[in-house]
Amino acid sequence: MPPTMADIAKRAGVALSTVSYTLSGKRPISDEAKQKVYQAMQELGYHPNSLARALATKRTKIIALLYPSWATGLGPQMEFVTSIAASATDQGYALLLWTAVSEEQEVLNMTHHGFIDGAILMEVALQDPRIPLLQKQNLPFTMIGHCQDDQGLSFVDLDFDYALETSISYLLEAGHTQIALINQSASLLERETGYVVRSRDAYYREMQKHGFQGLDRCCEPNEQAGYEVMTDLLTHHPDLSAFILLTPWISGGIIRAIADKGLSIPGDISLVAVFSPMLAQMTTPALTSIDFPFEEMGHLGTQLLIQQLEDADAPLSQLFIKPPLTIRASSGPFHKR
Repeated sequence: MPPTMADIAKRAGVALSTVSYTLSGKRPISDEAKQKVYQAMQELGYHPNSLARALATKRTKIIALLYPSWATGLGPQMEFVTSIAASATDQGYALLLWTAVSEEQEVLNMTHHGFIDGAILMEVALQDPRIPLLQKQNLPFTMIGHCQDDQGLSFVDLDFDYALETSISYLLEAGHTQIALINQSASLLERETGYVVRSRDAYYREMQKHGFQGLDRCCEPNEQAGYEVMTDLLTHHPDLSAFILLTPWISGGIIRAIADKGLSIPGDISLVAVFSPMLAQMTTPALTSIDFPFEEMGHLGTQLLIQQLEDADAPLSQLFIKPPLTIRASSGPFHKR
């Protein structure tokens, strides 16, 4: 018969309530008493029932990552997921990956039944319907990304204004003036996903500031779509000499289309990406990029949420990350063709 809390109390020489409070954390217990309880648990091979503890404390120690399945697929976002999962585990929490398409009803069901203690939102839209739902349920949450009205919300995000301004400034200094943006998919733009809209707006703002017209295209996240978009751009806009890429899965098609036009990288065409360093270095040539810090942002997003869960008075944080531009083999000075 497995040992009980009463057995633990007897072995440790403490009251049963001391064992209960040590396991639940509902009241402060001295370090000496805790040590006695933990030692007795180890000696008797006692393992607390997680479900019973959750019922007693009304905390599941589970957090959810809300990543809707209509997004671009986990692909590059897996760096976020693994970072979030590792950070949650380090803090004693489990991670639930929630990809429900029917966002509003599914979020209500999940929070109403107390399955999770808190949530991390990704693919955040400018007017995201999940935010008022979570606020109404009084469920703690943070965001990787941010919406239009961030008052009273915690988030971590790449500073996309900085990323586009830095990329364009670098290309202009290299002599490029005909610079196009290849953005994420049209569906993400139509949903007003924050980083997609902000990247496009920052691109046009920066180009116009320097007196140049801009040109952008949306692209589905696959190699063939990249090939078709790049072929079309080079056919109808042959003066283009530089491109900024926002989605990594198109890179192979982009490079193949340039080669099929008889052009070279970086001799004729320069490419600058907003990718993680790992993905930017997977192509030949390796891509110059704003080194998107997936792992750091996943860790920070998790920490912001757990701070709220552990301390109701924890201050809100709004963090913008500005990673460096790393020059690799895909970009160089402008050469007239």
